[in-house]
Amino acid sequence: MRRLIVNGDDFGHSREVNAGIIRAHREGVLTSTSLMVAEPARDEAAALAKENPALDVGLHLVVCMGRSVLPASKIAPIVDEAGRFSDYPTLIGMRYFFTPGIREKLEAEIRAQIELHLKLIGYLNHIDGHLNFHVHPAIAPTLIELAHEYKVPCIRLPAEPVFTTLRISRERAAAKLIEAIIFRTLSRRARRMAEAQGIRSTHWLFGLHQTHHISEDYVLGVIERLPGGLTEMYFHPAMDIGATPPTPSSQRETEVLTSVRVREAIAAREIELTTFREVARTR
Repeated sequence: MRRLIVNGDDFGHSREVNAGIIRAHREGVLTSTSLMVAEPARDEAAALAKENPALDVGLHLVVCMGRSVLPASKIAPIVDEAGRFSDYPTLIGMRYFFTPGIREKLEAEIRAQIELHLKLIGYLNHIDGHLNFHVHPAIAPTLIELAHEYKVPCIRLPAEPVFTTLRISRERAAAKLIEAIIFRTLSRRARRMAEAQGIRSTHWLFGLHQTHHISEDYVLGVIERLPGGLTEMYFHPAMDIGATPPTPSSQRETEVLTSVRVREAIAAREIELTTFREVARTR
C-alpha cells in the first residue's frame, strides 16, 4: 500500500504563498501545509485554514531566515533588534551549536511558536522546519521534547532516497549527494529520539534535493517510483496575485500541484492521498 502526504511549506509567509497553497489544495493534490506563525500573512493563513478544514495545518518552525515570536530583548543574540533570525544558515548553525546558554533561548522561542500555532489553528499534528533547521543538533532534542509535551504526533525527517532522485534528475548531482550525507546523518539521530518519545514520521520523503527545481516530469517520476508505505513530498507553491510576483519556481510548483497528469498518475498507481491528521488517527 502506498500513501502520500503532499505538503506545502511556508503558509503565512505572504499572500502569494497563501494563494498558491489554497489553490493547490482546492484544485489539486495538496493535502497538508506548514504555517510560519510570525510572518506577515499568518492571520490570513489562519483564516483560510478555517475555511478549508480538510487542509491539515502543521507548524513550519523558523529559527533562520525569518521572524521570531518572542521580543528580541528576550532571546538575543539569536535574533537582531528587529526580531529577525540570521539570513546566513551556516553562520547561525555554528552559533547555535557553540554559543553557551543559547539553547534555553531557542527552547523559549520554539515553545512560543508551538503555542501561537495552537492559538491560531487549534490543533497541531506535525512539525517541520524552515530550511529543515529542526533537525539541527542544537534544536532537535528540544523540539522533540516539546513535541512530546504538547502531544504532537508527527515530525518531518528530511532523509530523501537520493539515488531515486538522481535517476529522475541529474542536475546538481554533487550538491544532492552532499545534502544527502548531511541530512541523512541528522535525521537518523532525530529519528531515534523521536521514536523514543512515540513521535512518528513518514517512511520516505521527497522534495529536499529538488527544492526550487521541481517540474511536472520530476513529480511524475517520483510517483512512478513511489515505494510502499507512507511518503511525504513537499513543495513551495505560490501565485502571482497582482502585487509582488513570487519566484517562477514557486509559480511552476502551483501548476504542477494542479496538473491533471499528476492527479491521473496518482490514481493510476492507486496511491492514497492522506494527511498527518489521518496518520495520527491510525497509530
